Amino acid sequence: MRPTEIDWNIEQSILIVDNHSEFISDCELINQKFKQQFPNNSTTLDQKGDTSGYSLYNVFAATSPNPRWHSLFQELVGIIRDHVNHDGPLWMQSWINFQQHGDTLDWHSHSFPYHGYISIDPKDTTTVFEGYKIPNEVGNIYIGPGERAHTVKVNEPYEGERITLGFDVTDRPDDIPFKGWSFIPIL
Repeated sequence: MRPTEIDWNIEQSILIVDNHSEFISDCELINQKFKQQFPNNSTTLDQKGDTSGYSLYNVFAATSPNPRWHSLFQELVGIIRDHVNHDGPLWMQSWINFQQHGDTLDWHSHSFPYHGYISIDPKDTTTVFEGYKIPNEVGNIYIGPGERAHTVKVNEPYEGERITLGFDVTDRPDDIPFKGWSFIPIL
């Protein structure tokens, strides 16, 4: 389905650009701690194609009370609120994607009203959505419809790991408490 109007937004976080190496180090530490806490899960796509680890934590809870991550959270909340364009209740889950060359996810979508990602160290990649492409750059924060299928295209082979933060946002309350451990309220 090709979008008929622009229903997505992208902004660049100067906070990430100015603190790039610190965010990379923080993400590496979070990934290491996650592996210690959940040895049978991965924060992102693992060798078996499993992505279930994202639902076990929220990256902003894991980084609390770090001032740099608090500032990023505040920036993200502002972007989400501007995009959603209402002040009603919202909840967000967010996770780290660590991907080596060849490990990017194939076409998929998210079953939430809104989905986005933050490029921490995206390497030379492009996120391809149905109808448009986003060249990934350090500090980019994308938000759009959750149900829109997308994949990541690697433009050039890379060493190390591609690091992004994924996030889903919902405005639909869930009547089953504790169903989603990864969701936190956006105030």
